[in-house]
Amino acid sequence: RATTGLPLSPYFTASKLAWILENVPAAREAASRGTLRCGTMDSWLVYHLTGGAVFATDASNASRTQLMDLRTLRWDPATCGAFGLSPDWLPEIRDSNARFGDTDLGGLLPARVPIHAVFGDSHGALYGQGCHAPGMAKATYGTGSSVMMNIGRTPAPGPSGLATSLAWSLDGVAEYVLEGNLNYTGAVMRWVVDDLKLLASSREAAAVAAMADPEDGTYLVPAFTGLGAPYWESSARAVLCGMGRRTGRAEIVRAAEDCIAYQIADVVRRMDEEGAVALTELRVDGGPTRDAYLMQFQSDLLGLPVQVPDTEELSGLGAAYAAGIAAGLYEGTVFDRIHRTAYVPGMTHELRKRKLAGWQAAVDLVVGDARRRKQEEHP
Repeated sequence: RATTGLPLSPYFTASKLAWILENVPAAREAASRGTLRCGTMDSWLVYHLTGGAVFATDASNASRTQLMDLRTLRWDPATCGAFGLSPDWLPEIRDSNARFGDTDLGGLLPARVPIHAVFGDSHGALYGQGCHAPGMAKATYGTGSSVMMNIGRTPAPGPSGLATSLAWSLDGVAEYVLEGNLNYTGAVMRWVVDDLKLLASSREAAAVAAMADPEDGTYLVPAFTGLGAPYWESSARAVLCGMGRRTGRAEIVRAAEDCIAYQIADVVRRMDEEGAVALTELRVDGGPTRDAYLMQFQSDLLGLPVQVPDTEELSGLGAAYAAGIAAGLYEGTVFDRIHRTAYVPGMTHELRKRKLAGWQAAVDLVVGDARRRKQEEHP
């Protein structure tokens, strides 16, 4: 963690590559021949877009592999070796707004155009949201979620449960973030729709949740594949608790909606409680931000304004803006084109405190159970 900024977790790339080497004979054979190449999806895309001429990644994607030294922005030989990997198998690390080569999209374009930016998903969203100064933060809601806060040009150690990572490297200047990654947020609603069949579509969730009994105390902790930040308990399992006799469809749907906001709030509060810059607002993006109930509840839990942009795909927009600026097509004022809707908190302090205490009790139940099971398996 001191080198990469990341806690040991199967969430990141390094352990996945180690598993492939142990379990895929073709990978071991390629490694022995010196022809193995390992990367993230961006390096695969750049390789194919350039007809195999360029095998490179950017520093933001490299920082998520758990193999890059945060300070040098280079693959760390010792960390690679700990996972049984060689830096020789990995792509060249470049600035996020470097020229990665040229492409005509396999002959679809009449002339070759430059590939002038590569960003990780959350990093692109942070850049697209205009969070370019220390203390500015965003949350991206997707299948899982990422909360990132810009902390400037020094990779300070993160609070417990959070990762220190790279925001981006632009024109040779690196900026860093605190980050919390969540395994299950938007995917919770897919579970409600596809498996529980409580809704025909996630678009119905806000209206159904609004019909729930306000006194119902049902909580869902969606640890279907373990808990991410700030708990990092990979063996945790999901729980639905606090139900009463009158708990029904609306209450369970609301618990599923609410757990998304509770998880985001856990990360934001950890950033705030342990000495990071206090937030004055949270900028958000991703498909679930269309859900007015969820956005209002998120603002209520945080006690902060939540700013929702008029476009969902901030990750792609951030990469596009970086590429356009690098190519001289845009200026920094391009970020002023983004219009936002603000949700402001309306919940009382006492109600917020009570709801957060109930959530924490539910999480403690899940974490405690996971640790008891581990103790029984490995006394």
